[in-house]
Amino acid sequence: MQIQTTQKPFKVGMTHRTDMHTLTAEEINFEIDMCIGCDRCMRACPVPLSSQVTIADLNHATNSEEITPIVARFTDECVMCGSCVPVCPVDNHRDLLMLSLKQRLGISWDGQVDLSKAMRHLPAGWDVSLVLRCLREQTIFRDAQLVPDNYLLHFVATSEMQTLSAGTELMREGDFGRDIFFILDGQCEVFSQGTDQKSLPLAVLRRGEYIGEQGMLTGQQRSVTVRAAQDRTIVLKVPEQVMQRLMEVVPAVQDFFVQLSSARAVENMLAHLELFAGIATEDMRALATQATIRRFERDEQLFSEERKAQPVRETFHLLLDGFVKVARKTGRPQHPERIIAYRQRGDYFVGGLDMLGDRRAVTVTAITRVTVAEITRAQLKSLLTRYPAFKERIQERVRLYQEANTAAHSAVFEPFDRMQLEQALVNTSSDAEARSGLHALVSDGVVEGTEVLVIDLDKCIHCNECEEACERRHGQSRMNREGMVVGNMSIVTACRQCQDPVCMLCSRAGIARKPSGEVYITESCIGCGICAERCPYDNISIVSLTEDGDEAQPPSWQRFSRFFSKGFGKERGRKMLPMAQTPAEPGPLQPFANNGLENLRKKIAIKCDLCAGYNNQACVQACPTGAAIRVNPVTFFGSTEDILSRKAR
Repeated sequence: MQIQTTQKPFKVGMTHRTDMHTLTAEEINFEIDMCIGCDRCMRACPVPLSSQVTIADLNHATNSEEITPIVARFTDECVMCGSCVPVCPVDNHRDLLMLSLKQRLGISWDGQVDLSKAMRHLPAGWDVSLVLRCLREQTIFRDAQLVPDNYLLHFVATSEMQTLSAGTELMREGDFGRDIFFILDGQCEVFSQGTDQKSLPLAVLRRGEYIGEQGMLTGQQRSVTVRAAQDRTIVLKVPEQVMQRLMEVVPAVQDFFVQLSSARAVENMLAHLELFAGIATEDMRALATQATIRRFERDEQLFSEERKAQPVRETFHLLLDGFVKVARKTGRPQHPERIIAYRQRGDYFVGGLDMLGDRRAVTVTAITRVTVAEITRAQLKSLLTRYPAFKERIQERVRLYQEANTAAHSAVFEPFDRMQLEQALVNTSSDAEARSGLHALVSDGVVEGTEVLVIDLDKCIHCNECEEACERRHGQSRMNREGMVVGNMSIVTACRQCQDPVCMLCSRAGIARKPSGEVYITESCIGCGICAERCPYDNISIVSLTEDGDEAQPPSWQRFSRFFSKGFGKERGRKMLPMAQTPAEPGPLQPFANNGLENLRKKIAIKCDLCAGYNNQACVQACPTGAAIRVNPVTFFGSTEDILSRKAR
């Protein structure tokens, strides 16, 4: 299986900043000579340890071999958020200087390992060497040169060893979760819910196997339920951040997971498509392994209806993850493109045709991050020969394409039937507003959400009680009731708990997701602003917890968005804001555990987390007229076809 991506290769620990370049030795010396030692960058730095490091310490370490332990630790904890850059009075590139220091010090996993926590959770009769031997039974860890013992020790030290009794649930179908589980001893049973709501046994996992990679890679809901099949089943529960770190330092591990996970997803989806009915499992698996997996970022085009005589016309496209926009050119200067549908995981295109719609040529563009499996006609050839029924179904698609191609060459994209065409012209004005609303729902990412706060404008009395209730509960309002309007509904500006949250890229586990879907800020957050920078909809904000009287203006992505302007900079003093309830015992990635630095936290991110930890949502509960409600956007607004088939109010 081939994996293709449009993303640039990234440096270790910098998945959020792929465009940085390394300074030369001459540039480093110039930057340090320009520094005036004012320490503004250190005061702006959100890393708590920055309070114990001066800029003089960093400058000395950058151009000498003398690096103190505290500077080395600070360098490793630096998240490359860029807060230091805009506050520098001489315009130094302090982030690039930190990059050079990080590269000199190398990967932290090369250093000494603290196994004290892991030792406390070792099962009776187990030691570290036995844990390593069991991990080496995993396919991805068998090569000790590729994954050294020291890496595995760090891997274990930052994960959680669990000893389970029979029937204990590791994961549940439908829940959100990004942890991955490596089975070190015992057995686990895999189930899926059938149409009769009963659990159907799928597989038994044994020592040397793992489960949970799909959730880790995609952030999607768990597709199966997994339980321990016998007492004293021992698993290593690995958080997403730990797995991400390993994949950064050993890219081959990421390639392994992506290829295997993608092949499984392709095989599973093909088996559920009517087009591939009757094909043997082994042939389906072989086809899945031959598929090319391509990844597209937002707004990238998968293919266009204008492309003719290109391989796309003989290619089967299967959406593995994400949302795409399906559109067709109109030929009109004012409205050159018309959105006709959106498609998601499990949908497919044959030869550039929208087979789930009108079966004609379309232009398809990514709305979210999208993963697509591409299977060429040559790869399908053996199936066409061996399965006559499959060949007939493909020939039907070819015939449909030829008819659509004739229409495309004649530049006719409307119905040929005169009565249908006249009716379409009558409905043009009424459909215009509906299409505008659809475009807003798609382009602004509303369809990505799982929980969207909407206000019925027919019921709203503009009392602002929803915002004020949010502020009373959380100390800062995490919403703005004035947002995009579709029909008589206002889409409130607040986190929508996206299906694929791009904000969840935090090396410190400062943002997480509950199994029920709420994305929340954890006690590990330091307010670096990386999640706020990555959120495409400005629904995460950074607030200060201390007085910053002499600190220069922070970068724009660290300020409140225009929707959160009320109250920015007004929260002064050391005020801790309420967060979602977290486990009593800090997890292995909690950076503040037992080091006394929790009191030095300077900033924190805030976002709507659906009032996680409370028994109601403040905004909905406080609305006196019942205008504010939480909805699933696809269920509430309907599919794109539903929206386009009715007049907007």
